[in-house]
Amino acid sequence: MDLSDWFKGFEKGIARLSSEQRAAFFSECSKNCVDGGVLSIYRKLYKDANGDMDVFFQMADESPGVKSEIGRVYHLIFLECTCGLCKKGYVTTPLLCECSRQSVLYSLQNLWKEQKFRVTLCHSILQGGQNCKIKIELI
Repeated sequence: MDLSDWFKGFEKGIARLSSEQRAAFFSECSKNCVDGGVLSIYRKLYKDANGDMDVFFQMADESPGVKSEIGRVYHLIFLECTCGLCKKGYVTTPLLCECSRQSVLYSLQNLWKEQKFRVTLCHSILQGGQNCKIKIELI
């Protein structure tokens, strides 16, 4: 069996999960993904910004392939999908974007341990958007 065939079953399986079940499932997947790479980038930004969230997002805006919007609500905008499973063509379902939402939530909670966040996926490339936009609110 080709690996891409296995992922077709994976997509069908995650489609059968409730949104709460997908959140729990992708919460663990996202931690593994983030810990293996992007969290170190976020930690450096956090350190360079001295923990100031506005400065953090301003600096993120200067990163290649990332835009941010600052205000009472923050937005991270990824100009391309960075998921390896999507890049290799294994997964095409927009349900996988829950992993990205969970990745951002995990990263923020890891950096600002005392703060609570609400992270919402506004739209994504897998949903047909030109970019992936994630809304971040302090709660």
